[in-house]
Amino acid sequence: MKGIFLFILLFSSTLLFAQESCFSVRREAKIMADTKIDYDFTKLNYNMASGILYDMLREPKRFEGKSVKIEGQFYDTVFESKKMFAVIIWDLTGCCPTGLTIVPLSSKIYPDDFPEPGTYITVTGTLEMLNFVGQDSLYLVAEIWE
Repeated sequence: MKGIFLFILLFSSTLLFAQESCFSVRREAKIMADTKIDYDFTKLNYNMASGILYDMLREPKRFEGKSVKIEGQFYDTVFESKKMFAVIIWDLTGCCPTGLTIVPLSSKIYPDDFPEPGTYITVTGTLEMLNFVGQDSLYLVAEIWE
């Protein structure tokens, strides 16, 4: 249940820049293929990953600017009539999701450059902060999609 709450809070408390059809970030990529990754969730089990994601929720400023690689199920939803995206990690029983809100660079075109919802993907990017409705929120700017 903690995972669902974490995901909902991360997903609903993030404000991003609006493209025509989805939220995005207008900047160049910072991550290259040979960049050292600060938090590689692809090498962690669910318990370790959900613990770190919970820490990110509690102390977002501590993680700002860090690079992240995460693998999970691609998810989309609509917020203020714009698409928003996330990568969801599931526990072994399939009952308790956790994950990160991801934001594409504005160079990505929706829906052409996006996977189908439910597809398993790997995303690498940089964690960035934004104050929305008086609360600091952390989101992953998705720079490399695999």
